[in-house]
Amino acid sequence: MEHPPPSRLICPSLRAQNSIFNNRNYKTIKGKFFEMIDNSYFSHSVSPHHHHRLDPLYWCNNKESEDEPSWCVVCQCKESSTTYYFCNECNVSYHKECVESPPLIKSPHHPKHHLQLILHIQCFTQVISTHCICNCSYCGSSCRGKLTTLFYYCFICEFSLDPVCAVKPSFLNYQKRHEHTLNYFPRKTDFICDVCGFVDSKSLIYVCLQCDFVVHRNCIYFPFVIKISRHNHRLSFTYSPLKVLLSCGVCRQKIDGNYGKYCCTKNCTYVVHSKCAIRKDVWDGIELEEVAEEEEEESENLNSFEVIGDGIIKHFSHSHHMRFEKRTTGMLYDENKRCQACVIPFYGDDVYNCVDSKCDFVLHEACANLPRRKNHVAYLYPFILQVSDNKNFYCGCCSRFSNGFRYVCSKGDESISLDVRCAAISEPFDHQSHPHPLFLSNELGKYRSCSMCGKKSIRTLNCIEYCDFSLCFYCATLPYIVRYEHDEHFLTLSYEENASLKWCEVCEKTLDSYKWLYTCNECAVAFHIACLLGKCAFYVKPAQNLLYNGETKINITLSNGLTRPICTQCQKRCQDKLVVQFLDDYDG
Repeated sequence: MEHPPPSRLICPSLRAQNSIFNNRNYKTIKGKFFEMIDNSYFSHSVSPHHHHRLDPLYWCNNKESEDEPSWCVVCQCKESSTTYYFCNECNVSYHKECVESPPLIKSPHHPKHHLQLILHIQCFTQVISTHCICNCSYCGSSCRGKLTTLFYYCFICEFSLDPVCAVKPSFLNYQKRHEHTLNYFPRKTDFICDVCGFVDSKSLIYVCLQCDFVVHRNCIYFPFVIKISRHNHRLSFTYSPLKVLLSCGVCRQKIDGNYGKYCCTKNCTYVVHSKCAIRKDVWDGIELEEVAEEEEEESENLNSFEVIGDGIIKHFSHSHHMRFEKRTTGMLYDENKRCQACVIPFYGDDVYNCVDSKCDFVLHEACANLPRRKNHVAYLYPFILQVSDNKNFYCGCCSRFSNGFRYVCSKGDESISLDVRCAAISEPFDHQSHPHPLFLSNELGKYRSCSMCGKKSIRTLNCIEYCDFSLCFYCATLPYIVRYEHDEHFLTLSYEENASLKWCEVCEKTLDSYKWLYTCNECAVAFHIACLLGKCAFYVKPAQNLLYNGETKINITLSNGLTRPICTQCQKRCQDKLVVQFLDDYDG
């Protein structure tokens, strides 16, 4: 005797398209169209010539399957241990729970009212491209607030659950976080989470009445040992009270020691809020609890040179030995003699010079001591120091064009290059223009205006002493003292009101006394920053046959002729001290 064929399901994609043109049971939620799902969602006799069908993709447990789990169009995630259905014509997959869900349920996560299964029509028809209101109140991370197709909704409480979460039990057992069973607390209340130390009325709450333990559902599975970009050592999660009042190493706000936080495993006084520690711009998402700790400090402090003798070194970037030389501020200034690493002229700095008199390779003492490998406060992965080659680059922090040494990180989605000045920035950062230390304390995704240039940046160094002072990486790495070829004194970066200074010595235009300037107090002269340093020439050294954008060959030459060349882009005479000549297409 033959068994009857299994019941077939109408593809949600086709159903949404048909609902636009038919008189369906609609409801609008916050201006968006939804269809109330009833039992007609199932069909036993639908013609394959008129409707899509949902065909089984595989009938085994997801964890036991050798195939990669499919992405469910409904709940927008792969996490499931159930059967999948697959629509051949739409080429999409669905969890079994997401398409076989009953129209009306009573969920343990919302016992007060029934939940109605509804279909977000515009998700399929692409009428809009905005975030759906179905941000699952249970898991949060499953929907991620994106456009979803089917979900359960309470119209009274505006409570939503995706079909997978709706049938999950109302208790959790995770003894690594807490030794007892945690039960779902259905009422919305302002309980402080024992793991993160904050109130979040949008998160589901689980409690242990026996221990007076409260935790957000999203905080239960926080990692236990991590490594973040802001600190050199690993951090471990702890509930232990703090002996002294400390500030978070990321947001720089005070930490309540009575709640969970991450502390340094090396017993230094570094501590971070739980939620700050797992920010996506701070933590790489890797749990290190069962990973053996490597000797990261030794590799990070790897020297860039070998000591040969008294004041003589062999630097990895150069083929000759180099000799240490003590400089004085009275030495003759030559703006064309620059450090090969940071590409900045020498202003009385101690240097390492090549012992070969015919070789002009020279490094600042600080640049010669740069580590071969280092971490950076603004990025998740370590950087490797690379010497100059026939390629230029744009710094990932300040966006400057340069051809000096660079730190390169090739992990993640793309390669990132930093010039050595931006790579040297660490916390706390001391700048001569401000009396307090600065920190990279931006909120995730929030822009702040630079106090020097006024431009908004998502990455700024900020004062935490209520000064409302911030510096972008471009301005933070401007040299504090420079020289001008027609002035015997050093010029300093001034940020105070300069009412007595009327015009720039280079462009002879009127100065804004409230703008940042380079000034010489002894000579009473001032310069616009761009006029003195140039738009990009200050951070570039003359070079031949460079590859611009990896394709076009260019020469970077000194503009020291009797007349200034005319730029082929703006048709004006170039005011910079260096000129870029495009060898393949044109000269300019």
